[in-house]
Amino acid sequence: MKFNHKMIVEYDGTNFNGWQIQPGKRTVQGTLQSAISTYTREKISVLGAGRTDAGVHAIWQVCAFKLSKSHRPADLRFRLNQILPADVKIIKALHADATFDPRRGATTRTYKYYIAEKPAPLMRHFRYQPGQSLEIRILNRAAALLQGEHDFTAFCRRKSLKVDNRCRVYLSRWFRYQGALIYQVTANRFLHHMVRRMVGGMLAVARSKISLTQFKRYLNNKDEVRFSVPAAGLILTRVTYGKEPQ
Repeated sequence: MKFNHKMIVEYDGTNFNGWQIQPGKRTVQGTLQSAISTYTREKISVLGAGRTDAGVHAIWQVCAFKLSKSHRPADLRFRLNQILPADVKIIKALHADATFDPRRGATTRTYKYYIAEKPAPLMRHFRYQPGQSLEIRILNRAAALLQGEHDFTAFCRRKSLKVDNRCRVYLSRWFRYQGALIYQVTANRFLHHMVRRMVGGMLAVARSKISLTQFKRYLNNKDEVRFSVPAAGLILTRVTYGKEPQ
């Protein structure tokens, strides 16, 4: 019998080559698996709710793994956090139903992209710093076009395209908070590089490089978006399941 354990994980993605384990590279998944195996002396596989790219951060990544015996969540969290490096920690540990799958069971995922509106050296790994002012009214006009269900093929890396590239965006908006211009987006799923290309396209509109009409044409279109933004500034902030609030 296997016991399923669920964890909420936070990490600074700056020095990770993304979530997904890769031979010879430092990844969040690999780091977690190593720590759990060290403590439990079991060979395990950690499943995550999403595969964040290199340099992308998370404050609410959901993952799960199965062990041959049950552990008290509080003990598991405490012991693993003693083993894990400073740039990845377990925020919460829970027992999970045997059928719980953090990726397939997720109903929504939320990301935020942070842009510094003035120089912020201490936040260089967590905020994109374009060095120019941006009109939030124009950004929100572009953001509104992304809501609803669309084919986001144009916003995905070509080698990562799926058979079905349709996503349903529930929330897409820009707002200001504590010196940062923030884009918040919630969807049922995200494609590879999708958020970064969405933000890049919206910034291109705000900078008058393309029109709103041109931006709208990317939706349900196969033409690849040529605009993107750095990974620094992108944070996975929430994953929900079932009837949890979005």
